[in-house]
Amino acid sequence: MPNNPRIAISRQSTQQSIELTDGDLRAVLDRFLAELGFSDRGLSLLLADNRTLRELNLAHRGRDEPTDVLSWRYTEAEGHAAATPEAPLLGDLAISLERAREQAHRNGWNLRTEVLRLLAHGCAHLAGYDHNTAAAEREMLGREEALLKAVGIEHVYPARENQPGGPSSGA
Repeated sequence: MPNNPRIAISRQSTQQSIELTDGDLRAVLDRFLAELGFSDRGLSLLLADNRTLRELNLAHRGRDEPTDVLSWRYTEAEGHAAATPEAPLLGDLAISLERAREQAHRNGWNLRTEVLRLLAHGCAHLAGYDHNTAAAEREMLGREEALLKAVGIEHVYPARENQPGGPSSGA
C-alpha cells in the first residue's frame, strides 16, 4: 500500500533522531488510519519538544504543563474548514520527543517504540476513542494494542486483567 500523500509531517530543527524517517512515519500512520477505517483520510503530525507541547496544551486544553501527545479531530472542530464527515484530513497530532524519550527510558523500550505507541494513542483519539471511564480506557487500549500489533509491536502494555490502564498518555 503506498504512503498516504495526505500525511504531512513537521519536525522542529532542534530534535534528535528517532530512527524513523518521514517515509516510515507515513507508512505507520497510513496503516493506523486504514486499521481504524479511515484509509481515505490523512492527518498532520508535529514532532516537537516539551516547550511546544506545553504551549499547545495551555492554548487548547487550558493545562499549563507539557504532555506527550495531543490530538485534534477536525470533524469535532466547530467552524473548521474541514469540519465535515467528508473532510480529507482526520486531524492533527503533536508529540513531544523529549517526553517520549523520558517515557521510553522509564518503560524499558526504545524511542521508536514509544513514538509508535504515542502515534497509536493519538490516532485512536482521532478515530473517536477516549479514556474518560474505565470501560472506555479498556476499549481504547485494546484498539491501541491492535494498531501496534499491525506494525509488529506487541507487549507494550501490562496485562490488563492484572493492572488497569498502561503507560500514561496525554490527549
